[in-house]
Amino acid sequence: MVGMRVGVATVVQIHGDGMAPTLLDGDHVMLVRGSMGVSRGDVVVYVPGAASPRLGEEPGLAEADDPRADNGNGEELPDVREAPDRDLRNTAVIDPEELEDNWEKVQARSGGLATYEAPTLRVGRVLAVPGDRVAFHVPGAALGLAIDGQPLLQKTAEPLRLSLRDADDPEGPVGPPRMRSTAYESPDDRRYQVLVPAEEPRDPWPALELPPEEAGPVELEAPGYLVVADNREDGACCDSRAVGWVPAEAIRGRVLVRLTGDASAAPDLDPSARGLQWKP
Repeated sequence: MVGMRVGVATVVQIHGDGMAPTLLDGDHVMLVRGSMGVSRGDVVVYVPGAASPRLGEEPGLAEADDPRADNGNGEELPDVREAPDRDLRNTAVIDPEELEDNWEKVQARSGGLATYEAPTLRVGRVLAVPGDRVAFHVPGAALGLAIDGQPLLQKTAEPLRLSLRDADDPEGPVGPPRMRSTAYESPDDRRYQVLVPAEEPRDPWPALELPPEEAGPVELEAPGYLVVADNREDGACCDSRAVGWVPAEAIRGRVLVRLTGDASAAPDLDPSARGLQWKP
C-alpha cells in the first residue's frame, strides 16, 4: 500500500491502445485516487459520461453518474458506451470492477472502505485544468490550442513501429509492428510523445460547440478539465473532443507510475523505455 494525502494508490491494468505510445494494451500502472493535485500533463482516469459544462455552466456529474442523464439543458447526453465512434476496448480503458476491488482491498487493510459508482472509465492526458484560459483555433498550435497564452507546441518525431490492436477488431490478436507517425508535445516543463493522425479533422472539438474556425480564435476560462488521449485518432471517441469538459467529480484517479510494459510492442525503443516510468 502507498499512503498519500490525496487518497490511496493501487495497481491496475490498461486495456486498449488509446494512450499509445505512452501506455499500451496490457501495461500496468499505479493510480492514486481522486482529482487533488491533478495538473497539466498528468494522465488521469475519468468517467466520460459525466455532464459536460458549456459556456456559462458549472461543471458537475450527471445525476447518479448516468451517462445518458440530462445535462441540465433538457438534452440527453450521448452514451459513449453504446454508440462510440470506435470500439471502447481500443480507447485505453480501466476495468472499474478491477479498480474497485483493488481499492477496497487496500482500504480494508487500512481500516476504511471505498465506495465506487462509475460505470465506465477512460484514460487520457490533461491539457488544461479548471480556471485556465484556453484558446481554440490558434493557428500553428497543436490541436489549435493555447493555454494561458502559451500555444501547445508539437515537434515531429521519428515514426515508431508499434504493435497495436486493430481499431476495427479490438478483441482480435495484436497486429505485427508497423510504422506510426509521432510527435512530441511540450506543455510547460513536461514532454510526451503522441500518435498523430494522417489527417486532422475539420472540427477537432465537436462537443464544445465552438464558433467555426473561420471566425478566428476563441478564448474562454476552462470550467473543467480538458482531457485528450495520446493516440489522437483511436482515442477521439471518448475524450474531451467527444464529451467536452471533464468535471473534477469525474476524475477517479491519476497515473503516478507505469510499472511494466511489453518491450516487444515497441521494438524501436530501448527495452528500458518500456519499463518503470514516473508520471508518464
